Amino acid sequence: MDKEGQAPEKTQAQLIGEVAQLKKRIAQLESSSKVRKNDLDYFNERLAEEVARSTRYKYEFSILLIKMDNLDAISNKYGEEAVAEIVSMLDMVFKDTLRVTDLKCDVGTAQYGAILPYTDSEGGRIAAEKLRQAVERIFMLKSRTANIKLTLSGGLASYPKNAVSSEQLMTLAKDALINARTGGGNCICLAEEPASSVDLEKEIRARLLHSDTFMRALDDEVGRCSRYGQKFSLILLSVTNLETKGTAMDGVLRAEIMRAAYMLLNARLRTVDKSYLYTDSRYAVVLPHTGNDGCIMFAQKLVQSLTGNPILRNDGHDINITVNVGISVFPTDAVSSEGLLRKTEAALSQAIRKGVNQIELASSSIGGMGKDGRDVNDVIARLKEAGPAAVYNLLAAVDVTEHYDRPHSHMVAKYAMATGSALGLPTLTIRRLRIMSLLHDLGKVCVPESAITKSGPLVDKEWDMMMRHPQFCADILKEFADFEFCVMPVLAHHERLDGKGYPRGLKGDQIPMESRIISVAEAYDDMVTPRPYRQQVSSAEALEELQNKSGSQFDTAVVKAFIKSLSSVESKV
Repeated sequence: MDKEGQAPEKTQAQLIGEVAQLKKRIAQLESSSKVRKNDLDYFNERLAEEVARSTRYKYEFSILLIKMDNLDAISNKYGEEAVAEIVSMLDMVFKDTLRVTDLKCDVGTAQYGAILPYTDSEGGRIAAEKLRQAVERIFMLKSRTANIKLTLSGGLASYPKNAVSSEQLMTLAKDALINARTGGGNCICLAEEPASSVDLEKEIRARLLHSDTFMRALDDEVGRCSRYGQKFSLILLSVTNLETKGTAMDGVLRAEIMRAAYMLLNARLRTVDKSYLYTDSRYAVVLPHTGNDGCIMFAQKLVQSLTGNPILRNDGHDINITVNVGISVFPTDAVSSEGLLRKTEAALSQAIRKGVNQIELASSSIGGMGKDGRDVNDVIARLKEAGPAAVYNLLAAVDVTEHYDRPHSHMVAKYAMATGSALGLPTLTIRRLRIMSLLHDLGKVCVPESAITKSGPLVDKEWDMMMRHPQFCADILKEFADFEFCVMPVLAHHERLDGKGYPRGLKGDQIPMESRIISVAEAYDDMVTPRPYRQQVSSAEALEELQNKSGSQFDTAVVKAFIKSLSSVESKV
């Protein structure tokens, strides 16, 4: 502001610059609007021209067919005005994402086609993925508010990689779009390489068995829930009609049954849930923040919805959909994506053996180990099969079982690292201390859940099992060279300075420094966190307890360093 409180006048150069930018933007919009017509015939004409031009000048290009997912659900729930608003917003996303040289046309109801000149298959995939992500980001809030996922699916075909005629390109792009939508939506599918019909059918079946989109999503969910100590459920739904009579069933009817199952399935999903085409007769569903009880309720309603909506054939006869469901839960049933799939497939097989429209839990069909504790040798065998990275995934089983409001192992790691820094330990030691702290309670996966969550005193048998969890942890970690440095510290983290701890009764300097640090960090977090067998205490009361037991249970120097560093940790939580 100037002295008189008025905004200063812009200079002539600034005004000229702004006018030039505005003219440039208007020119771009006018240029793009000239070729954006609501006409499928026009798009096909331009596509044929692009094929002729690329054939003459020897360059590649791609076409993209895209459609908004669940727009019908929005129309049914909120009306056509809401759909018009969404379409208007979508147009702006197109303008901001596509290049000026790209052509975009309406080719159907809420369906669009785009021609991407000088763009090969990989370039087209990148452009389509940017568009998909932009749509998901723009409509994220509206999706949450409406509880209906507003996302975009796309099918991509490229010249000359996939086809050399405009008709073939359109056919392949349409097929790819169908694959994207029946595969759960919110994804981009690429057209397949040219192949015979027999080879193509075999290739599609092989690709669907473990589709990349589904496996990546499952791996991501396992990683996220491991990191934050959360649970989720995995469902495999088999359309039994197609597995018992599929070979003798008309292809059109098969497609209609799968399409009906897909629509009914997605109508039941929450915004955070994801569904995927797992095989040509099965769907996979990932339900975040959902355990056995919630998943069973979902599955029961789903089965009722699917079996209660028969398909009316052209000859007037109804076809009833029959299904079976297998369910597994992370981390109680398995801690890796491969393990979850194996457990869920076994549960589904058990459901199919019982008849049609049956639901089976992995925990009941294959002897879930959560409630009775897991055999340490079985845990080691499964971890060796999954690889060392699955050790971290197993941590979530401990925190979920104990119902911590915040991941206990992660809090202990934060406290331990801060204490190590206050003690002046080397950087490498502090980094290793973090890993030891994260893994210190890993052995509790071999302890019965009833003992861990018991609200009253433990009986002798339960206490004996609880006291073995450091040894279980050491037995697991010593099988992996990557965690060899953790074995002794985690084994001794319940030892006491006065020799009254467990499992070996070590005392004084016999206890590794890292164990003494973990002992203090764990005791503090244990006291300030609500537990089933006692009430939560305040931070001041917990610190007083640590000081009272300094020199007997806890190392005095470690307690002082912990108290000194506590404020820095709590301020970041």
